Amino acid sequence: AVVSTQSTGIVFGTIALLLNTEKFFDFVGSVTFILCTALAFFYEEKAQLVELKLIHAGCICVWAAKLGSFLLYRVISSGGDSRFDEIKASPIRFFRAWIIQGIWVYLNLMPSIFVFSAQKEVPELAFVSLIGWAIFAFGLIFETVADYQKTVFRNNPANKGKFITSGLWSISRHPNYFGEIILWYGLFIAAVPFFPSAWARLSVICPTLTAVLILKLSGVPMLEKSGMERWGKDPKYIAYLANTSCVIPCLGGSGDEKKSM
Repeated sequence: AVVSTQSTGIVFGTIALLLNTEKFFDFVGSVTFILCTALAFFYEEKAQLVELKLIHAGCICVWAAKLGSFLLYRVISSGGDSRFDEIKASPIRFFRAWIIQGIWVYLNLMPSIFVFSAQKEVPELAFVSLIGWAIFAFGLIFETVADYQKTVFRNNPANKGKFITSGLWSISRHPNYFGEIILWYGLFIAAVPFFPSAWARLSVICPTLTAVLILKLSGVPMLEKSGMERWGKDPKYIAYLANTSCVIPCLGGSGDEKKSM
C-alpha cells in the first residue's frame, strides 16, 4: 500500500509538474484510494471473512468514486483549484503536495488494512463493525447531500456572488467536512473487531489526523479566510458566522468565532 500510494504520487506529480496543472489532483487521490483498497483486498484475500472485507472495501470505493468524480467535475467547471494558486509558483512545493497526498491516503487506509489482512474477528465485537458501517453511511450521505445542495446553489445564475445559507448549510458552515470526518471515524470503528492486538487501536490517530487537517490546516481555515475576503463587510455574512456552527451541525445556532467545530 505504501509503495502504491507513493508511486502514484510520484508519477502523477511529475505529470502535473510538466503540465503545470492541478486539475486532476483530487481525482488522482480518489483513484489511489480505490487502487490501494483493491490491492489490499485481493492480496490479503483469504477464505475467511471475505463478505465482511468486501463490505468494507465497498464503502471505501463508493466514497472515493463519489468524491473523486464530484471534485473533478467541480474543478473543470471552475477552471482550477484555488488551493494551488500560490503553490504552483514553486515546483518543489507543488510536487511535494502530491507526495503528501500519497502519505495521507495510506494513513487513512491504515485501520482498513487490518481488516483486509485479518484471519478472524472477535465475535463479541461483531456488532461494532455494523455500527461503524452505519456511521460511515451517515457521514457519506451527509457529505453528499451537502455537496449537492451547494452545487445546485452555485449553478443558479441568480446566486452568483452569494453565499449559501440553506439546507444543511443553515445548521453548519461546512457540513460536507462534518460528513467527511464522521465517515472516516466510522471506518475506524468498523475495523476494531479485526484488530490483531490492542496496539492496533492506536490507528485512531489516522482519522484524527484527517480531522485536524480539515479543521486546522487545508480545509476550514482556507475557506473561512476566503469567505471573509469576499463577504467580510456584508452584515448578513457576519450574522451567518455568528449564528451558524462552524462544522458540527447545530439547529439552535452556535456562532463560530468562538468555536472551531
